[in-house]
Amino acid sequence: PLLRRVSAEFADRATPEQQAEFDAFCADNAEWLDDYALFMALKDAHGGAPWNQWEMDLRGRDPRALDAAAKEHTTIVHGHKFNQWLFYRQYLKLKQYANDKGVQIVGDIPIFVAMDSADAWANPDEFFLDAEFQPTVVAGVPPDYFSATGQLWGNPLYRWDAMKRTGYAWWLRRVKAALRLYDMVRIDHFRGFAAYWEVPAGEATAING
Repeated sequence: PLLRRVSAEFADRATPEQQAEFDAFCADNAEWLDDYALFMALKDAHGGAPWNQWEMDLRGRDPRALDAAAKEHTTIVHGHKFNQWLFYRQYLKLKQYANDKGVQIVGDIPIFVAMDSADAWANPDEFFLDAEFQPTVVAGVPPDYFSATGQLWGNPLYRWDAMKRTGYAWWLRRVKAALRLYDMVRIDHFRGFAAYWEVPAGEATAING
């Protein structure tokens, strides 16, 4: 793919200013970018399989396994970081252009994340997962006028007790990142902070919640 080729040639072709900008982006965003880039590289290496089907040492983020994987997939990891840098670079210019024209950008933060995401992989203790890193309960909506069986969303649910012990650091990082991208942020849906429907994993519908 073109982007992978450009990424591989970046070190040789970049101006000193571009290289410094890329390095600064990686340093400033390391708290999410490092995990994301390695996660995507490992998904590539596993043929797109969900992270909770990988080898147990990678599921459980054994430091030695992560170090070995990062070294093995250095080029691919770099490529994913490079792609993110390009996107942010272009998007923030677009946002500035819109703002200069008096246009504000509104963006959503979904209340839940996907099970097969860098967020869940990098923070397993903050979700209801078993020893094999499979979800024990998932999100949904109870039966109502619109659906007799409810809605089975399947997202892993947060362990709010664990998040509280970290001062909700993951959520604060998430909101901070969104505020960089958008002028106004909507959490969809905000009520999920106060109440949510919990369904045992493996259920075919959302009735038994």
